Amino acid sequence: MTIVFLATVALVIGLGSAVQVGLVASLGRERGPVEAAWINVLGTFSGMALVFGIQSLRGNPPNLPSPFDNPLVFVAIALASVFALATSMRGLEVYLGIAGAFGFMYLVGAGYLAPRLGVALFASAVTAGTLIGSVVLDHYGFLGTDVHRVNVLRIFGLMFLVLGVVLVRGNR
Repeated sequence: MTIVFLATVALVIGLGSAVQVGLVASLGRERGPVEAAWINVLGTFSGMALVFGIQSLRGNPPNLPSPFDNPLVFVAIALASVFALATSMRGLEVYLGIAGAFGFMYLVGAGYLAPRLGVALFASAVTAGTLIGSVVLDHYGFLGTDVHRVNVLRIFGLMFLVLGVVLVRGNR
């Protein structure tokens, strides 16, 4: 795969990070910042456990030491974490529970993309995606946040940020 394609995937992960921030902000308004972090982490953990459980059941267990090579361990962890997430989400809009899925995508993306792109290019592309997504979400007041309209200065800022990603990429 080409460097440009992989960097674009990192940028898309950054867009997801912007959505995650909006979701966690909404959770924070409803429950408080620590509780929002708890729900977010439970979502991330549930996603990881579900993926490992499915991989294990399909005969492709994770490369982890015992007992984490046993599919039943991950099924049990997945069930417990999904139950904890569902319990913690009582009284909240269901879609807010997906906040942690974006964290899961970031972690998997970092594990796959950073070794291929380098840490600097991965981080700069994710940061550019996060800021681009954040400016768009702010413009529309995503999930009840304050509206901050796009203006010329913000557009210049985004252009310079993308230029920074290109410069970090260098001659590759």
